[in-house]
Amino acid sequence: MSSPAPLQPQRFRPPHFENSNPPTPRRILSPTRKAHMSSSEPRPVEANGEKPSTAGKIDIPPPKTQLDKIETAKRTAAFNAVAAHFKSEYKFVGIGSGSSIVYGVEAISHHLQNHPPPEHHTNWFVPTGWASRKTITAAGLTPIAFDSLPPSAVLEVCFDGADEVDDDLNCIKGGGACLFQEKLVALRSKKFVCIADYRKNQARLLTKWPSIPIEVAPIAYGSVIRELQALGSNDPQLREHSLVKTGPIQTDQSFYIIDAPFPHPLLTSADVASGQEGKGEGENGAWSVDALAQRIRAINGVLEVGLFHGLNGYETQKAGRTGAEKPVAVYFGMEDGSVKVLGDEGSKE
Repeated sequence: MSSPAPLQPQRFRPPHFENSNPPTPRRILSPTRKAHMSSSEPRPVEANGEKPSTAGKIDIPPPKTQLDKIETAKRTAAFNAVAAHFKSEYKFVGIGSGSSIVYGVEAISHHLQNHPPPEHHTNWFVPTGWASRKTITAAGLTPIAFDSLPPSAVLEVCFDGADEVDDDLNCIKGGGACLFQEKLVALRSKKFVCIADYRKNQARLLTKWPSIPIEVAPIAYGSVIRELQALGSNDPQLREHSLVKTGPIQTDQSFYIIDAPFPHPLLTSADVASGQEGKGEGENGAWSVDALAQRIRAINGVLEVGLFHGLNGYETQKAGRTGAEKPVAVYFGMEDGSVKVLGDEGSKE
């Protein structure tokens, strides 16, 4: 079984997401509707008209250390997502990268302790990078490298985070420089379930997250930057370590990351259908998620773009295929201790 090469330390920390105050006590319930709030006690109706559900309670053990409000939100979302989408008899499960997934792995470990797999059954967990593999092994779970999977193997589910999620459940990913392997694993999974906190829930991508991560061949980064500027990106930058003399950050593939900001938040399908801001093909700087992802991916030297879009896993399964970039559901841990779920059709199948 092969192991990926170590990933160099990454210090990319967008300044607009700071931690908040310590958490208040909370009790969370399992989600059951397409878009709803889970909570053990009634809460006010949200501005978007969503109401609390009265679903069954989720068993969330107390954390080993005190967590602030944001980390508590991530952890609560993770336990709800795992309760709805993980089963002990699953053979292959994808594990993404980032701080939210640490709690997803904790939730899976807790589930297996309380609901052991069948006798002689092994749960294999497919990491999306070096840090992801370390999280899996630290929890006592069994990793398997993506390139060690049997050719016919399909992952039952992939749990991963996101840097930002829009109303269509399109995601920006790649803040941790693992976007290529994250996309590989998502496209090998029956469904991708996203775990995030309330800050990542935006109507459009590039609302608060500042840029789109793009993985590029080192020799091509200069020409890729030039092409991105031609598409309207204002000041695309090669991502470097905070200690400048150590050079650019490299991915597990030894590629570079370019962070490309655009002046206009990306249009959703509803925006494009309305036609009020054009067709989403770059007119006046306005791009749709799908159009921009396709244009960036077509640039010579680009390995992958950190826009996860298109169909979700349930939609591809209906079409007789497997795997998709877009999540079937996103679990947002909220400030008040509840969980907001978007998507989720078919989670009980």
